[in-house]
Amino acid sequence: MKTLTKAWLNLGLLLLTLAVNALGAMGYINGMSQKAVSDTYQTLITPSPATFAIWGVIYGLLLISLVIMIATHKQERTTRLINKISGPFWVSSVANMVWIVCFSYEWIGISAALIVVVMLSLAVLNGRLTTPNGIGQKVNALAFGLYNGWLIIASVVNIAAYLVKLRWDGFGIPADTWAWVILIVALLVTCLIQLRLRNAALALPLAWAYYGIWQQHQVFYGGQYPMIATTALVVGVLFAVMAVGVFVHNGFCLLPKKKA
Repeated sequence: MKTLTKAWLNLGLLLLTLAVNALGAMGYINGMSQKAVSDTYQTLITPSPATFAIWGVIYGLLLISLVIMIATHKQERTTRLINKISGPFWVSSVANMVWIVCFSYEWIGISAALIVVVMLSLAVLNGRLTTPNGIGQKVNALAFGLYNGWLIIASVVNIAAYLVKLRWDGFGIPADTWAWVILIVALLVTCLIQLRLRNAALALPLAWAYYGIWQQHQVFYGGQYPMIATTALVVGVLFAVMAVGVFVHNGFCLLPKKKA
């Protein structure tokens, strides 16, 4: 397949993904929006509704990124990039669309598996990004880094929602204790992924999500679970520090400058 064909296919899949997401958000799939399903299986680590506005930022940046790839596809650097990232991007896009359908039909277990597939395929894609020297590469690093980071917390919340649906008793351990453990585990998982990818943008959506969790506990739970709220706030700050630290370590760059 020609490079330009791959580039246009990438854009087409993104637009189709946006369309499916919009249909899901408006409740046209099974009459249940993503928010309605999420509210049905509320967890102690679900961020506030306003937090999910980050999807608009992520999809907007992805759109810009893919359009730039089409415009610059004749450049050798862009040609190599399109050939390297198209495969995992196709997997992530298809899994994303199927996830919307499964989540809308409240097939929470299947949706949890699918969203993990999206997260892992994006990790593979991010591992293939090149040093962002031009504006296009900088947008790539930012867009896919944010996308991957947000999918980490989205995967954790989706798995937690599945456990709620199963009415899992947590081996007798209180739900707020499990929520605290999950928040810490998500931090450790992100650290492991970050050691491999070293994308400074990766931790930013996690900082935002943890702020959203803290906000949800102030508004929705009224401070009923102070340990969770405090942990979310502290770890959120740690994610922000991680993003800055990686950025500085990369030589004030989103990705390591020597990355091939």
